Amino acid sequence: MSTDAFALTSRPGDFYHNPFWRPDRPYDAVAATLRPDEMDQAAEVIGSWSEYRPTPLRSLAGLARQLGLGAILCKDESGRFGLGGVKALGAPYGLQVLLREKATVAAGPRTAIAATDGNHGLALAWAAGRCGCLSLIFVGRDVDAGRLSRIRATGAAIEIVDGTYDDAVEAAERRAAADPAALLITDTDYTGALPVCRAIMAGYALLAAEAWRDGLAGQPPTHVFLHCGVGTMAAGITAGLWRHLTPATPRVITVEPIAAACLLASLRAGRPVQVEGALATRMAGLACGRPSLPAWTVLSKAAFAGMTVGEDTAVAVQEGLANGAYGDPPLAGGDTGIAGLAGLVAAAADPEARGRLNLGPDSRVFVVNSEGPLPVPAG
Repeated sequence: MSTDAFALTSRPGDFYHNPFWRPDRPYDAVAATLRPDEMDQAAEVIGSWSEYRPTPLRSLAGLARQLGLGAILCKDESGRFGLGGVKALGAPYGLQVLLREKATVAAGPRTAIAATDGNHGLALAWAAGRCGCLSLIFVGRDVDAGRLSRIRATGAAIEIVDGTYDDAVEAAERRAAADPAALLITDTDYTGALPVCRAIMAGYALLAAEAWRDGLAGQPPTHVFLHCGVGTMAAGITAGLWRHLTPATPRVITVEPIAAACLLASLRAGRPVQVEGALATRMAGLACGRPSLPAWTVLSKAAFAGMTVGEDTAVAVQEGLANGAYGDPPLAGGDTGIAGLAGLVAAAADPEARGRLNLGPDSRVFVVNSEGPLPVPAG
C-alpha cells in the first residue's frame, strides 16, 4: 500500500506552523518550566517501585514503508503498570510528591481528588489504593461507561458533572479547596500555581528517558507526533526529549481532535485560549477545551506545528494497527492512544502537510501509543 491508499480518509483537518519555534533554541528555554533535577527525581522514585518495568519501543517498519518514511518508532504504553496507559507515570508520582510534602497537614485518611476524561483518574485511583488513600474522581457528562467502570473497579468514588472536562476540573478544584484532607492531583493547571502539575509532567518525562536508552540515542528522531488534551503528557515527553537532543531538536507536531483543538487555537493566538462547544470526540482523553499553562509554556516554545485529525481517520488507523494491516505485528491502542499515530498518517498522506513538515525517506518519527484498548463492559 502506498501513501495514495491513505489519502481518501487521512487528510489532516487543520494545520498551523508555530512561528515561535526555532531549530537552534537551547534546552534552557524548556528547562525553565521543567528542570532536569525534577525529571531525575521522578525517574529515581518511579524506578524504585516494585511494579516498575520499562515499556517497549516498537519499530513500525511496515507503516514507515507505506508512508514513505525512513523509520517509525512507537513507545507502546498499553501495558504500563497493568493499567494500560502512560498516565500511570504521572498521577501516581504526583500523589507521592504531595503525600511527602503535606504529611503533617491533616490527620486521618487523605482523599486524592482529580478530574479526568478517563486515564488520569484511573491511574490516580490505583495509586491512591496502593498509598492507603481514598480517591474521588470528577468527570464530565460524556465520559463513557467503559472508562467509568474501570475507575470504579479500583474503589474510587466518581462524581459526574453536568458539563465538559473543563467543568469537571473546576469542580475538583472547588472540592479540594473545601477539604483539608484532600490532595488535588491535577494534570491541568490554568494559572501556573500548582506544583503538582509539574511533578506529573516530570513523571511523563521518564517515557522519553526510557525511549532514549532503548533506541532513540542511536536513531534520534527528526519528527515527533504527540497527541494533546490539555498538553501535559506531550509537554513532559517533549521536555524529556529536548534534554537529550539539544541542539539537534526534532520537529514536534501536536495532534488534537477537530472538536477539541485548544492547543492549536492557542498556537494561532500566541497565548492560551479556550475553545467552546461540547468537545465531543471518540478520542475521549483529548476532549479538553483549554490547555494547562505549564504545558503551554513548554509547547509554545518546542512545538514546530499543531494539527487536527478527523474521527474517521482515527478509526481507520486504530483498526489498521490492531489488524496488522500495515505489515507490522498488531498494535492494540485505545481510541485516544493512537491519535498521534493517526496524525502522522494524515500528515504523511497529504502532499501539502508532508511538504511543510519535510517528511520523507530520511525522516525518523517517534510516536506514543498512550493507552491500550478499553475492556468491553460486561452485559
